[in-house]
Amino acid sequence: MKKIIIALTLPCVMLATSCSKFVDGYETSPNNTTKATGPLVLSGAELGLMSVYTGTPARATAILTQQLGGTADQMLAYDMYDIKEGDANNDWNNIFNNIIQPCNDIVANYSQGNSHNKGIALIVKAMALGVATDLWGDIPAKEAGMGIINGNFTPKYDAQKDVYTYIQSLLDEGITALKESKPDIREVGGNDFFFGGDLDRWTNTAYILKARYAIHLSKKNPADASTQALEALKNVNKDFGDLRTVYGTPTNENNQWYQFKMGRAALLRMGAQLINMMNASNDPRLSVYADTAKGGVYRGALPASEDLSASRVGRYMADTISPITLVGYVEAAFIKAEANFRLGKQSEAAAAYNDAVLTHVKNATGKDAPAAFVTGYASETAATITLEKIMSQKYVALFAQIESYTDWRRTGFPVLTPNPDNVLNKPAIPRRFPTDINERLYNPNAVRVTDILKPVWWDE
Repeated sequence: MKKIIIALTLPCVMLATSCSKFVDGYETSPNNTTKATGPLVLSGAELGLMSVYTGTPARATAILTQQLGGTADQMLAYDMYDIKEGDANNDWNNIFNNIIQPCNDIVANYSQGNSHNKGIALIVKAMALGVATDLWGDIPAKEAGMGIINGNFTPKYDAQKDVYTYIQSLLDEGITALKESKPDIREVGGNDFFFGGDLDRWTNTAYILKARYAIHLSKKNPADASTQALEALKNVNKDFGDLRTVYGTPTNENNQWYQFKMGRAALLRMGAQLINMMNASNDPRLSVYADTAKGGVYRGALPASEDLSASRVGRYMADTISPITLVGYVEAAFIKAEANFRLGKQSEAAAAYNDAVLTHVKNATGKDAPAAFVTGYASETAATITLEKIMSQKYVALFAQIESYTDWRRTGFPVLTPNPDNVLNKPAIPRRFPTDINERLYNPNAVRVTDILKPVWWDE
């Protein structure tokens, strides 16, 4: 941060007490504050959220769904299904210490006169809990991240069913807080890296999230999950934009995927599953999704092939300042398509699907989809739309998002062939992460799971 330097060129000829009054307060820099504010704490939580959604969890789940190929070191381990209890320790800590804890701090200590700051914090917390429960199953939720507030450093674990109820309640509470219009409410402003304090856009995001977590329960009760998702989507406006990460041109502000690509070039390549799908459809997004391999072609790495000649991740995800969508309209449109299809409303499903595909092509490439692609992949009707088509195109659109791993587990699409040489010696793809090692060692309330083939509750 910038430092304030005071240079006094004139001698102080006044009494000592007068000099003391003259410099009073200058010993503390306003840019190096000793006391946090609610918006400042929110900034930290948002940075933590960006790190989780675009960091190792995103790479690992993209490898498990074969959108990417792990070609060396820890990324190859995920390709081999060699996932140990300490592998995701940093991500677990990031979720609970750098996101959930500061969000709790905002609610407990920085909500007075700033309910909008509180509302955003509740939505950010819901997103963090969503990632944690989808990857680990039962997790601390209601008591999580409260150690510095009430001294509870060993929170109880909540069943995933209850975590999902809690997430929806956080989103509802957040929406309510955002709608408060008291004249004394302070602005969040630039401390909100995502939307600059734009409450309409945050409210819009919250409703998409409500639809996301509703449709996740499609295996439990498909009709109810679909109905709840569509109800939430009634409040979504395409014009309010997507929740996306933001990056800067200085090296230490660059896109995380770009930094990984440059610093750990041997660890990651595009996956054969995704590349083959996009090659087969002559997908116009392929040129921005992937760099060309030798011979000017696009080629993906097969699971555990260690194929360093395969295409690297392209500029759509991994350029210096490429923004990455965490929650957005395209996902909402695909959810709308799936929910309508499950309720037997094929015409509505087809329309939402076509909208989702065409919107994403335009978002990714900056151009309208070519006519041949529109005819083959974005002109579905009530007679031709299927769940497999919806989920397969959503898989392409939500490239390297954790949502794709959730979608594959609950729908089975696209159909994936497990790595035959995996360390589990079983023809199955992992369906979860094992319990974090520190939780097992230091939290007596931890629900320990070592079997990464065991489905989480909503996947049963």
